[in-house]
Amino acid sequence: MTLPLRAVIFDLDDTLFDDTGCTHAGLRALAAQSGLSVPPAELFARHAAHIRAIDPLLFRGELTAHGARVLRFTRLLTELGVPDPDGEAATVTYREAYRAAWAPLPGAAEVLHELRAAGLRLAVLTNYVREVQALKLAHFGLDALVDAVLCVEEVPAAKPDPRAYHAACAALAVTPAEAVMVGDSREKDVQGARRAGLRAVWVNRGSQAAPEPGVPVIAHLKELPGVLSLVPTG
Repeated sequence: MTLPLRAVIFDLDDTLFDDTGCTHAGLRALAAQSGLSVPPAELFARHAAHIRAIDPLLFRGELTAHGARVLRFTRLLTELGVPDPDGEAATVTYREAYRAAWAPLPGAAEVLHELRAAGLRLAVLTNYVREVQALKLAHFGLDALVDAVLCVEEVPAAKPDPRAYHAACAALAVTPAEAVMVGDSREKDVQGARRAGLRAVWVNRGSQAAPEPGVPVIAHLKELPGVLSLVPTG
């Protein structure tokens, strides 16, 4: 028997917050400063690869968020042939443009308000550090609209490990069968959540990836309230 839905757990970046748009803004500024003529899609992909390589050092406490950025941009610019790159200056340039472009995804606050009004408990579960993520949430007042925020250093393991979702459920005092995970990552927000016993909604804004069987797909957050009653058990 399907238990009633009592809680919604959201990813943050590219689910509630427009991280991709901000990243492109930061990289455009960095390319202009450094005289790079790399196609935007290639620059974005190279940058993402360096994030994946360096994040484990950040998560283990071997680097601060700022230190991770300096190392990331030093490596990226070196890879792109910039002689003697200044990682500190690159970090400042990127971060200023990234922050200037900060924006929630359309409907984020409105959907959180609507779900709270419906009596659902809400959480954010993110695979990044609180030092960064808490600022984003607070900047737009989204932190006041959720009951719990769990960042990567506060859970036993990052998504898609089942323990991440179970920690979020525990913070909301619900069972996995009473919760749904909403996010843009097929692996981390859909498949991992379902393996952990949660339901899932996939936020897919144009990816050509094949549908996940049994999982509702939305292109915009405003669609979420309408599909929640249709989410099957995992």
